[in-house]
Amino acid sequence: MTKKYTGLVALCLVVCLLFTGCAGINFGGYFQHLFTLLSGGSLMPFDRMEYTRPDMTNFQTVTEQCCQEAAAHKNLEDMVQTIYSFYNAYDDFYTNFALAMIRYSQNQIDTHWMEEYQFCTQNTAHVDAALDRFYRVLAKSSLREQLEGEDYFGPGFFNNYQGESIYDAYFTELLNKEAELENAYYDIIAQAGGDYGYSQVFYDTYGYRMAEIFVELVALRQEQAEYAGYENYPEFAYDFYHIRDYTPAQAVSYLADIRAELAPLYIGLQTRKPDVTLYACEENQMLGYVQNVAQSMGGEIAQAFADMQSAGLYDIGYSENKLDASFEIYLRNYRSPFVFVNPSGTDYDKLTFAHEFGHFCSDYLSYGSGAGVDVSEIFSQGMEYLSLCYGNQDTNLTKLKMVDSLCIFVEQAAYASFEHRVYGLEGEELTVENVQALYDGICDGYGLTGDWTYVLINHFFTEPMYVISYVVSNDAALQLYQMEQDKTGAGLACLQRNMTTTKAYFLAFLQEAGLKSPFTNGRVQEVKETLQSILGL
Repeated sequence: MTKKYTGLVALCLVVCLLFTGCAGINFGGYFQHLFTLLSGGSLMPFDRMEYTRPDMTNFQTVTEQCCQEAAAHKNLEDMVQTIYSFYNAYDDFYTNFALAMIRYSQNQIDTHWMEEYQFCTQNTAHVDAALDRFYRVLAKSSLREQLEGEDYFGPGFFNNYQGESIYDAYFTELLNKEAELENAYYDIIAQAGGDYGYSQVFYDTYGYRMAEIFVELVALRQEQAEYAGYENYPEFAYDFYHIRDYTPAQAVSYLADIRAELAPLYIGLQTRKPDVTLYACEENQMLGYVQNVAQSMGGEIAQAFADMQSAGLYDIGYSENKLDASFEIYLRNYRSPFVFVNPSGTDYDKLTFAHEFGHFCSDYLSYGSGAGVDVSEIFSQGMEYLSLCYGNQDTNLTKLKMVDSLCIFVEQAAYASFEHRVYGLEGEELTVENVQALYDGICDGYGLTGDWTYVLINHFFTEPMYVISYVVSNDAALQLYQMEQDKTGAGLACLQRNMTTTKAYFLAFLQEAGLKSPFTNGRVQEVKETLQSILGL
């Protein structure tokens, strides 16, 4: 019988591991109102934010005291103060973790920030175990009915914190081992330095060890899923980490539709190249593009950009020592999102920055989005699509985005298919060679070149089963663009209306927002027709 360990603790864990901001509790809007009163509408400049290594001994002392107090409280006001005390300790840890991650990402050869980032990574399991324990104490409280009122956690919140907890010593140790392997992966990237990239020299020197680490991670994650009572790791990750209301089986069927309908279009790009030019783009052009988009959209989106710029809550400059990635993360203590981009020097950087600014807006407006991972990606990808309508109406950039959209559907679908399959390799079958063969075969089916380059896709190593989010959310975000084309302002209105959602479930959010499910019969064909019409394929 499968045990289902769900709840906000899982959501908090996964979004802190990812780059989309941290999940906050709605508390009936009380926290948001309080933050507004305290902040005075201003954000602290990033260069004034100070990092302090989390004191884990003090964290344990504070959380132990909070658990004891919560178990004894009979008065709601006292209970709320204890809840605030716990959140202060929890938020301190994740704020400092975020600062360490930003600093390490800015300079991956800086050993100080590498050590601080790794210290925080290795303690996340203990912090999230404390959160799980605290919620279980609240679930047993005589004040539970009041705490589940609309002004606090909401109806039925503690249903998932009854009975046995998965966060025992053994499971926590499995999580710690996972963090150690993930840090070992980043260590190799740091060691490679300027040699990091798509070259045989890199793979011969570093890549094979990365492949070995991935095999170790797959085996370890299979053990986690088995211990939690799940049939396989995809089911465990969908439920425990990503809080999805669709199943791996639904996803696999959808990915097969993409392979059948969109992969031929993707392959056709190689022979029938659309009239698109990848122009050079400097940092000030990237900044100016998104600024123009935000000002054209107006309202809270324009204000979000102004505050981001005035507080310096972004790093979009190029450096060979920066992490080769882009992300947005929420600094909980400062109620501030932060955007990180290591640009390519091409027009595509405008879309990348727009993407992360979409995440920024969502966190800025909701004080740390409580939305699920799949839902959050709609806002980022939606900002990319709508920037085409509210930017400088650049036909070339529109085509570039649609080429990118086709690539997202097909390439990320191939990666997602690989992830769903690789966790089926067990025992003696789970080898570096068999993983490589599986990857090559799946890529071939989608029209991609396989080879060893999967070791450069950090999602496989540090955010397992995440990439399907890019595919399904891309479908929903494309619908915003289609709405905008049908009626000016409709797509933007839908984006603005839903940007503060706290919906964890993707399909439930789509229904509420009036958007189609990507799993609807014929939806992939509709996507194909839209892309064909714009790209002339």
